[in-house]
Amino acid sequence: MDNHSLINASGHTHAKIALLAFAVSMIFVAAVSGVGSGKSDITGARVYGPIVKASPAISVAGSNTSFIR
Repeated sequence: MDNHSLINASGHTHAKIALLAFAVSMIFVAAVSGVGSGKSDITGARVYGPIVKASPAISVAGSNTSFIR
């Protein structure tokens, strides 16, 4: 068995590599999900900064266009 190259490796070696990659990716997904779940509030929305109230559009004197502050 010549398993020194991925191209010439046996099917068993390819299966082991694929299984290892899948297991590591599932561990990564579980770790990221566990860390991210503690940062959300009760409704599930994530808060990243201060809440800013949006103001209505204003008109500038002498102009027909509206600008947003």
